[in-house]
Amino acid sequence: MISVIIPAYNAATFIADCLDSLIAQDFTDWEAVVVDDGSTDSTPLLAESYAARDRRIRLARRPNGGLSAARNFGLDRANGHYITFLDADDRLFPNALSILLSNLGNDTDVVTAQLSASPAPPAATHKAATRVMSGLEALADGLYQNRVNTSACGKLYTREILHKVRFREGIWYEDLEFFSRLCLASRHIAVTDTPVYYYRPNPSSFIHTFSPARLDVLRVTADIQQLVHSACPELLPAARDRHLSASFNMFALMSIHDPSGHTYSDLQDECWKTVRSLRRASLFNPRVRLKNRLGILLSYLGRRAFILVARRLYS
Repeated sequence: MISVIIPAYNAATFIADCLDSLIAQDFTDWEAVVVDDGSTDSTPLLAESYAARDRRIRLARRPNGGLSAARNFGLDRANGHYITFLDADDRLFPNALSILLSNLGNDTDVVTAQLSASPAPPAATHKAATRVMSGLEALADGLYQNRVNTSACGKLYTREILHKVRFREGIWYEDLEFFSRLCLASRHIAVTDTPVYYYRPNPSSFIHTFSPARLDVLRVTADIQQLVHSACPELLPAARDRHLSASFNMFALMSIHDPSGHTYSDLQDECWKTVRSLRRASLFNPRVRLKNRLGILLSYLGRRAFILVARRLYS
């Protein structure tokens, strides 16, 4: 059985679509644990109405504590041999669970598929290539922001691996932090190019807006560097490149949202210092993606030129 953990906070607009996509799965041996994370709208009532109609759906309620806490709460109440996470404002394509399960091998701890911003399922979903990587290979690929996505969603986990790795509570960018520890704990990770998960674009979501909370990515990527340094120093170039990418992104966003430099001046200086210290190694690293290389080349023109271009691109 697959346990589908669905954290839900004020998700009344989308929860029905989310649960309908689960009911429509061609794989039927699943349970859904809807974790109401202290919603103030009709989310729990809607979830209860679905639970009354389908015994595979259960509602668990808790005071608001954030996404990581809600996922951990759901894990404690899951009964399945396998686990997947589904955000309440997203949905699964009809054969998502069967595709994920079909790619799980005997020594595979995680299957990761692709997320899609298009609501239409792709046509030939069972024909996409699958590659089995070691946990370290998958971590490197994810940190270089290449084929392996670092989201907690669109993946199938064995119960055993989630006994070893839980979500760190009280941080933002919890998926990236979780992914790094997950890969270090995993023997093999199967990677398929099949899109199984519709990620609903939301212009007002955390990742599409700027707030001080987004600066947490600097701490998270710095922590990942320390983790990698201790556990597998051969992956330090990948971890440093991910921290460089975060520094580029946050430096640009702070330049746009604090043009006077009064609020975030110290952090901007720290980001630029990081860029200057890490850029040369990433520029000559063949695994670094083109976007980072272009950012590095632009940074050599100087801080002011970088800000002018960033304002045009991000505004």
